[in-house]
Amino acid sequence: MGGVMFCALWLISSSGPPMSSLGFTTFAPQKSSSSSSLGTQMDLSVAALAPYTAAVVYMLTTLPHSRPKETIFRSLSLLQKSVPWRHHRPVLLFHAGLYDSGDNQMTFLHTLRNYTVEYNLSSEATEALLERIEFVHLQHDVPEGIPHNTKEYKPVWREYWPSYHHMCAFFSYKIFRHPRVRDLTYYLRLGDDSFIQAPTCFDPFEYMHINDKSFAFRVQDMDEGSVTAGMWPFVSDYAYRYPEVEDRLRSNRWSWAPKRLLPGYGTDVGFPGYGGDFEIVRLARFQTPEVTAFLKELASEPKRFYYSRWGDAPLRRATVYMFLNVTEEVHQMCEVEYASEGITDYPMCECAPLPRLT
Repeated sequence: MGGVMFCALWLISSSGPPMSSLGFTTFAPQKSSSSSSLGTQMDLSVAALAPYTAAVVYMLTTLPHSRPKETIFRSLSLLQKSVPWRHHRPVLLFHAGLYDSGDNQMTFLHTLRNYTVEYNLSSEATEALLERIEFVHLQHDVPEGIPHNTKEYKPVWREYWPSYHHMCAFFSYKIFRHPRVRDLTYYLRLGDDSFIQAPTCFDPFEYMHINDKSFAFRVQDMDEGSVTAGMWPFVSDYAYRYPEVEDRLRSNRWSWAPKRLLPGYGTDVGFPGYGGDFEIVRLARFQTPEVTAFLKELASEPKRFYYSRWGDAPLRRATVYMFLNVTEEVHQMCEVEYASEGITDYPMCECAPLPRLT
């Protein structure tokens, strides 16, 4: 992960309604892969024509006086240049207060305009990008019971506390009920140092919609044991208590850390994850009552994020394997030539254009 970091906690605040009033939607079961080719084509045509909403999401800052990395301007310029957007969806820039000021917003947009010249965007493409930008204030608070004196408290990754920990908590579960995001069909999350390096042959949202996918990632990753203390037993205990979750993990071929039944399970063992700086999420699949119950339990102990520094990348991987059909609903979007700051050798695969829509 780069730049601004990604984690979270469950805030019941005036920014959104209580959980009981959110009206979660569960998707119908996935179609069998044995459907006839004609039936599949008909289903895809219906899916392609169905309306949907989407947005691109960045986390610029998590503290009121912090500033985003300069790489955000390159990321935004390449996002506009490299993707053949069928619709110019909003680009939501979450911040902790820096861009409440109209002057600061104008300065940001002026700088972005200059960068688009450097990356050879046409004037039309530049204006389209600027019109997509939306600044969204995001309030982060250290939870009650968490000391503010890090010299005595000594949280994991103390040098990044609490900004990284705020980010992890937000993307682990809060984002699914944020007022600006919760009613969307999809969001694409990028980091401020995430770059779509070259032209893609499709709009990623269109790909998700036409192919009926619920989650897409670019790279698989591993969080080391020093930042996942207690995560293995937490997921294991939850699966033991809910047989349907255990069954889903088994059907998805989830791999447990060794010695699951022994005391001290998972100590110092890394936890697999999805690289958090590129993901596409179908919101409704992460707002079902089953997923919501799991995330509520996850959020019930803030120290998981604000002391142990649990990250959103492994927690997203666990959530996907616990509640989605990985074979049918999940896609590794290797068609997109993606890079992050310092890492440019992500594996690629052939990009097949989507059917032309009328």
